[in-house]
Amino acid sequence: MNNLQSLLKEFGLTSNAAKAYIALLRKNPSTGYEISGQADIPRSAIYNVLAKLVNMGLVSSVGKDPRRYIPLPASSLIDLLHKKHNKRMGDLKDAIAEVDPNDEAFDFWHLHGYSNMIEKAKEMIDLSNEQIVLSAWNREIEEITDELNKASSRNVHVTLFSFTKISKKIGELVSYDIDENKLRKVWKPKMILVVDKKYTMMGSARKHDDSRSIFTENQAITEIATDHLILDITLAGNRLGFDSTKIVSSILDKSDVKLESLFDSK
Repeated sequence: MNNLQSLLKEFGLTSNAAKAYIALLRKNPSTGYEISGQADIPRSAIYNVLAKLVNMGLVSSVGKDPRRYIPLPASSLIDLLHKKHNKRMGDLKDAIAEVDPNDEAFDFWHLHGYSNMIEKAKEMIDLSNEQIVLSAWNREIEEITDELNKASSRNVHVTLFSFTKISKKIGELVSYDIDENKLRKVWKPKMILVVDKKYTMMGSARKHDDSRSIFTENQAITEIATDHLILDITLAGNRLGFDSTKIVSSILDKSDVKLESLFDSK
């Protein structure tokens, strides 16, 4: 029940209010005296707590001598909190709109820490509509495998490039199959993610709070990142002995791209 108590507190209940509500879920109807004992709340405080729960619509009272309390059913509680959360989000959106920040004034959003980079990557992939091009090591790809699979099932074209061996194939995969632990002794992991030719995230993939990456909608940066990914894939085709034309063409949406011929014409 400690987890339930913590979750209720996140939705605005005090510790005592959460304990009282949980006690009522276990046994109801109950008097204030009974709830005080069950929830380990001082009798001097319990009626104040119950009055607040009644005002919040989470508890109702019946009778007078003694007054007994009944909790809002758990399913109704979830609906109520969901509606309150949505209303607050709507109010927040309106309040932010009044301040009217110009998002286009910010070319780059700085992401601090490994977990924030991974969460941003998941968000970008979840919002993808047409194309995902990603350069990353196996560890990072495993972190976002579920999101990549869901995107692929939505017919989003997924292209993955990695220097490391990839444990699960998703979409078009180009890999040098280098052992990740050995590579880590030479290079530091990085990630480049381009979604729908509009959004780019790139930076350090060191699993540390001080790692840094950026997210941008700047078209010039997105084109540079895409060119970098295409060059890596083309070089891999040249070195590993496969024709990368189809993969590169799908990224560029062009059918006549033959970058490998540039390397052969020396």
